[in-house]
Amino acid sequence: MEKLNQCAIDFIDIVLGQVKYKKAHRIIQEELQSHIEELTQLHISDGMSEDEAVKKAILKMGDPIAIGKQLHNTHKPKTEWSIVILLGAIVLFGLYVMFQYSQITTLSFNFERQILFVATGIILAVTLYFVDFVRFEKYSLPVYYSVCILLLSVIIFGTDTYGRTIIVVGKFSVTPSFAAIPFLLISYSGLIRRWCDGTPSNLFKLVVNSLLPLIIIFMEPSLMFACILGAGFAIMVTCGIFSKSFKGNRKKTLFILYGGLLGFILINLLYFITCEPYRFKRLIIFAEPWRDPLGSGWMNVMMHKIQSSSPFIGMSKELMISDTKQLILPCSETDCVFTFVVGRFGWLFGAVLLGLLGLIIVRLFMASNRVRNEYGRLLGVGICCVFSIQVIIHILANLNLFPMTGISLPFISYGGQSCVMNMALIGMLLGIYRRKDISFRQEEKSMKSLN
Repeated sequence: MEKLNQCAIDFIDIVLGQVKYKKAHRIIQEELQSHIEELTQLHISDGMSEDEAVKKAILKMGDPIAIGKQLHNTHKPKTEWSIVILLGAIVLFGLYVMFQYSQITTLSFNFERQILFVATGIILAVTLYFVDFVRFEKYSLPVYYSVCILLLSVIIFGTDTYGRTIIVVGKFSVTPSFAAIPFLLISYSGLIRRWCDGTPSNLFKLVVNSLLPLIIIFMEPSLMFACILGAGFAIMVTCGIFSKSFKGNRKKTLFILYGGLLGFILINLLYFITCEPYRFKRLIIFAEPWRDPLGSGWMNVMMHKIQSSSPFIGMSKELMISDTKQLILPCSETDCVFTFVVGRFGWLFGAVLLGLLGLIIVRLFMASNRVRNEYGRLLGVGICCVFSIQVIIHILANLNLFPMTGISLPFISYGGQSCVMNMALIGMLLGIYRRKDISFRQEEKSMKSLN
């Protein structure tokens, strides 16, 4: 037996010597040892001695160096380079837009500050790329409630600025709900894995725990962040319902889920109409901005004028006030940055920007779909939803197809927290994709041990 183990160890050591990804060594070692033991037992049953059976089993395995190289290619971390390239192109596009804005605006604008935001986001994304997020699944519940408690504490004790609670750190301010989104996605993916099994009691727990952070964020108040997160949660739960581990009635569960979501939306609309009529008025003005073109509908009217007068290439005649050469549209660097791009450079640049954003959204969803670990796939879907919903809302709002919400365009609009948070999300997704094969094998091994 000692010689048997030594022969197997020597063979496995040679194989592992070719596999550079150290975290895959344990799984590869267990798989090889199991295969060698199976072959050895087969040969022993044919009448061979143990020593001969081991040698023949190892001989049948093949060349250890060739096997090691093949396993190295299978298990080595994989980077989704198309996302990295598209992200780089979008970030450069955004920096160019902000540089052009700094050249024509008469307001105090710090372009170097935007470069600092981008650099910080890149460093964070690279750091998160090397994190194994699948390991966080077992901490989902404590992390989830900790984030909810912290959000509630910030709302109670935080600084109120223009009607919204923020955290002030030196010269920088952070919206708590925005900063909490990555942590909520990480933990909620684990809750779906835990409770999305088809039983009514667990479904109730899942719905209640999905509403809890949305209510807290709504109290901030941050309606659109709550909507973005809620939409992400709903799609993640839908993916969980269609997973292999779900044993209940899918149609009934989906009806309860989206029926409850629709009811929540209707209750909020009723609240706006009765308690916050100014929000309802904004919806009316959005539908008919020309009823008050010099008042509440002025922003929508000006965006329409700028876009309709924009050439294929070149600057719109409506973008700047002719007498003072000042930008006519406020928030051109944030909420209205897509309109600024079209007005400053023409519809060709706007189409290129839409193409880049559309491509990266498609590639993000494709990468998420290729993750074989269920927890990682759910987290990837949540990340894709949060990113893509921001893009869609901003573009539709600028095209007067959705009310103005204050949602920035990721990596294009000026600002730190949007850039850093979205860069972190994409870094997380790339990190999940990087370990998509090894995480799946770890999950398989865990499920076998439970069975």
